[in-house]
Amino acid sequence: MPQPVVATALPKKKMKFTERRLAKGLGEAVARRTILRTDEKGNIESWGDVAHRVALGNTSLISNDKKHQTSEYELLKKHIANASLLMSGRHLQHGDETQSGRNMEVFTNCSTASSSFLLFYLLLNGSGVGRSYDDDLMVVDWDYMPIVRCVLDESHPDFIWGEDESVRDARHKYGKVHWFEVPDTREGWAQAIEKIEIMAFEKKYKDNLLIIDFSKVRPRGSKIKGMQNRPASGPRPLMKAIQKVATVKNAGMDPWKQTIFVDHYLSECVLVGGARRAARIAVKTWTDSGIFDFISIKRGGFLWSANNSVAVDDKFWTQNTKHSKKVLDAILKASYYDKTGEPGFVNQHKYVQNDTGFSGYSDGKYADSKKYKPTARTRKMLSKIAKQAAAKYYTQMPNPCGEITLNMLGGYCVIADVVPYHAPDVDSAEEAFRVATRALIRVNTMDSLYLREVKRTNRIGVGMTGIHEYAWNAFGLSFRDVIDERKAKDFWLTISRFKRAVVDEAKKYSEKLGVNVPHTNTTIKPAGTTSKLFGLSEGAHLPAMREYIRWVQFREDDPLVKKYKKMGYPTKDLKSYQGTTVIGFPTQPEICRLGMNGQLVTASEATPEEQYKWLMLLEKYWIRGVDENGSPLEPDTGNQVSYTLKYEPDKVSFKKFKAMVNKYQPLIRTCSVMPKIDATAYEYQPEEAININDFMKVIREISDEDGLLEDIDMETLKCDSGACPI
Repeated sequence: MPQPVVATALPKKKMKFTERRLAKGLGEAVARRTILRTDEKGNIESWGDVAHRVALGNTSLISNDKKHQTSEYELLKKHIANASLLMSGRHLQHGDETQSGRNMEVFTNCSTASSSFLLFYLLLNGSGVGRSYDDDLMVVDWDYMPIVRCVLDESHPDFIWGEDESVRDARHKYGKVHWFEVPDTREGWAQAIEKIEIMAFEKKYKDNLLIIDFSKVRPRGSKIKGMQNRPASGPRPLMKAIQKVATVKNAGMDPWKQTIFVDHYLSECVLVGGARRAARIAVKTWTDSGIFDFISIKRGGFLWSANNSVAVDDKFWTQNTKHSKKVLDAILKASYYDKTGEPGFVNQHKYVQNDTGFSGYSDGKYADSKKYKPTARTRKMLSKIAKQAAAKYYTQMPNPCGEITLNMLGGYCVIADVVPYHAPDVDSAEEAFRVATRALIRVNTMDSLYLREVKRTNRIGVGMTGIHEYAWNAFGLSFRDVIDERKAKDFWLTISRFKRAVVDEAKKYSEKLGVNVPHTNTTIKPAGTTSKLFGLSEGAHLPAMREYIRWVQFREDDPLVKKYKKMGYPTKDLKSYQGTTVIGFPTQPEICRLGMNGQLVTASEATPEEQYKWLMLLEKYWIRGVDENGSPLEPDTGNQVSYTLKYEPDKVSFKKFKAMVNKYQPLIRTCSVMPKIDATAYEYQPEEAININDFMKVIREISDEDGLLEDIDMETLKCDSGACPI
């Protein structure tokens, strides 16, 4: 048997704990692809090993109290091992004994940015990024960017003769130029964009030449130590992205539109890098002059790297002015007829905006860390943006998945999911919520780019997943029972008990550490990755299907294809993707095995009205919370629920769609409303619904004598909810 890979330092086993088994097939595959580490001898971690190193890393942030450190380590390890607490995938992937010396960005799920170089830097660190493209925040006119050339030394392994311009040729050809050598770090890549952006902002270099030299950047395929030795992309993706950015100059676009193209090109670059998706949300307020252009800007498949939403408020929904009605109509028509669900709505007036300690950051020093320090010139640009933002009535916006409220200038949230379904009793579940709260507050003590905002807000996001399983297992309540508030009173009061525990623990632990009490503390994120580990319903979402075949792409010459065929898995050779074979993995969510006797409701079976009611109850009892008497907690310390509500365009007319959105969307903080797309016309679809008889027939034909773990490619593991792609 291979020996497990473990971190060292604190004792590995002192408190007894249960090591929960990963869900067979898909859960194991997600873990192997995103979480489990393999040592140089090929030994792979167990889930218990993950619990140990993640707990060890998090508690390494406790530096001056060994007794407290040991106690917290044991509690955190116990709950992660039992999967009653699932730190987000960022923590499960990166957490180890080196955590205290790393930057916080790699442990943050979401963030915001107010400039292109900061957005790019955060994407490179794996954070999902939100940005406001309001006219008054667009202080850079990209028409004034310098003339940019990217060069590479001809001895660099990635240099392509006849395509790349060499350093030697550039030095021989050009006279007086601005020259920037890109350091071989995330920070170095961001600095290259910072250089272009600040020169555009200063409007003095439009006719000057800027040479960006990538010779020091490691070649394609080199190992990245900080990313578990994953292969580097090499310099070419960023070189090509900068060439695209240069096309924005003199294209005749307004600054907000220029910027949205620039950010898209940089996001494409991150996606090409292969190690991390570029998750973004682009938001523009409904009163801006360019709002109609923004509403239609993605039509036809353009600028696909961001989810687009229009920021609205109570005036938008209640005043019924000529402009607000025209904007609403344009949004609804784009969302419905373009069949994209975009743009969505951001109800800014419902977001928690706590301005305690907020001075406006007019000095421009709100983005500064040990690892990344913008230049003094850049701070002048950041200062101007901050002054513009400080004059706005609403300064909060959501992250890409919509579950967190953040300062639009820049902020983070660290997130964890508690799984009360996996806890043996309600007291153990409450303990998991408290352990999660303390763990996230500790992460906020790490060095970060937005350290000033982190210290001010200490924002955390304690979430839940497997909620539907918990409602049935602990209370005997199905989905339709749960949305009957009177019938499900005990369930909802228990949920609020957990909310009050988070609020209480956040206050106590913050006082213990001498930090500010978190401005916001509860959330529900999509939880696509973490939920798949154990076959749970994802976050607040209902299960998509009862049984289905997960079709997974492989190259036709992949040795695994032959093994899977031999084992009896269904296979297809695709015609539209030459050289590609898909293997079908029968999948059944955990909730389908709980004996609900016909009371299970899937996402397609719940009406939009039922789902909106579910969201409103979650906001009341979990996001806002109530006290023992049922009164709303004061102050409001909730973030949001990330939720994607799907409707069938063939059954829901535009008139009904419009009435539904008008009635319910103003009542909740956030919700993505997406059409279901008929995938039968496509040769390849990742998931295929089947009935139980066909499902069991596939199961019976599979023989797993070799004990082969499904090694599923990341591209196939996108969240079915549509809210947050992996």
